[in-house]
Amino acid sequence: MIWKIIYLVLVFVLGWLLTKFILPWMIVRIGRLLGFRMRPTPITARRLARFRSIKRGYWSFVGISTLFVISMFLELIVNEKPLIISYDGRVAVPALNDWASKIPFLGISSFEKKEDFGQPGGSEVDYHLFQEIVENPGLISTELQAAKKKMDRAERSFKKLKEPAPDATERKKKRFATRKAMYERSKAQYAGLQDAEAVFGAGRAWILPTLYPWSAKSHREDLKANPPNSPTLEEKCFLGTTTGGRDVLVQLVYGFRISIAFALLVAAVGYFIGVLVGGMQGYYGGWIDIASQRIVEIWGSIPFLFTIMILAAMIQPGFWMLVILLVVLRSWLGITFYVRGEFYREKSKDYVQAAIASGVSDWKIITKHILPNSIVPVVTFAPFGIVAYISSLVSLDYLGFGLPPGTPSWGDLLKQGLENVQHHPYLIITPVVALAATLFAVVMIGEAVREAFDPKVFSRLR
Repeated sequence: MIWKIIYLVLVFVLGWLLTKFILPWMIVRIGRLLGFRMRPTPITARRLARFRSIKRGYWSFVGISTLFVISMFLELIVNEKPLIISYDGRVAVPALNDWASKIPFLGISSFEKKEDFGQPGGSEVDYHLFQEIVENPGLISTELQAAKKKMDRAERSFKKLKEPAPDATERKKKRFATRKAMYERSKAQYAGLQDAEAVFGAGRAWILPTLYPWSAKSHREDLKANPPNSPTLEEKCFLGTTTGGRDVLVQLVYGFRISIAFALLVAAVGYFIGVLVGGMQGYYGGWIDIASQRIVEIWGSIPFLFTIMILAAMIQPGFWMLVILLVVLRSWLGITFYVRGEFYREKSKDYVQAAIASGVSDWKIITKHILPNSIVPVVTFAPFGIVAYISSLVSLDYLGFGLPPGTPSWGDLLKQGLENVQHHPYLIITPVVALAATLFAVVMIGEAVREAFDPKVFSRLR
């Protein structure tokens, strides 16, 4: 128990260090390598200082950012696959491999065969059973006795048959081969369990589990009652289980990662497209502005929810499909109006006219001159956009048009909670509290950003 407390503290400390120092340093270094000037202007520096002085928003930002960075390594913290497993000199790191397997181009597999770790069969290792045998090696004797009985039955069944002659029927030959294979397999399993008994008994097997040894798709088969199970400290089921027997705490933390990652991706891609479209409209004006504005207005009239429902009825949308749908149908539209207005305002100023007269290219004027002075609406609206996209994902999951079944989701937890609100109210309390706390923190960030980037504040400060 003590090592788990130390592990938990270490996780939060490392997450805070990554968020506060390491990741910003890496972003600055990468930006400079790409040729960007990674140094804030005096006005931006004052805005950032103002944001840090608004404690409710600043600490909400630090808290949400730290939790999200930690959630990127959840496979090393909350996973039924252990950090390290060792059996008779063979060592594997299943949790690390499971985390690395989520990176597509690495091609790493986290699958470990039972027969390589003292368990009969070719499927994946039962890590919970492995840990139980490590803690109590006597448990393997029961399996050994069962394997001995199985081997004896297979041997008797096999020896009753005589080896068929070359001219025997195919049925007799197949029957003899099947029983022989069954006998050989049971014999090998028994011999493997004998070796395992010696290895476990000699202490040449050990395991280092994660902080909470359950994954998003594993079922709590260690609990006595049928699911859904109420929260209990005695059985280490702190927030209970879902109707399918999955741990609610695991669903919450993995659902947090999916929700935040989804909202950030949609906001980043959607705002990039929106800024590009709005900037072109505001800079060029004329028929380009009129034609594109009509397209934006027509596209914005498409009913988002109905379109998602129709598409979900034809195909089961995954994470990336939902990101694309939200970007294409919705996320880029709103910001175009604000950026378009900012570009119209900035284009008429003297520094832009001077740049045009000097022969500077349109792209450089848009990106180097006008955009830095028009970015305030994008920054101030981004946190509120993230709130909207988290709510959209939760709503779609709740209605059954979101992520595929089995994916950890706050919306699915809310749906199960509503269906069992009388007898299992914890199923709706926990996701509601998590969702409300997350949205409240992001709203606090948005309010602080809006106040920090308010130009009236800096006009008074000067």
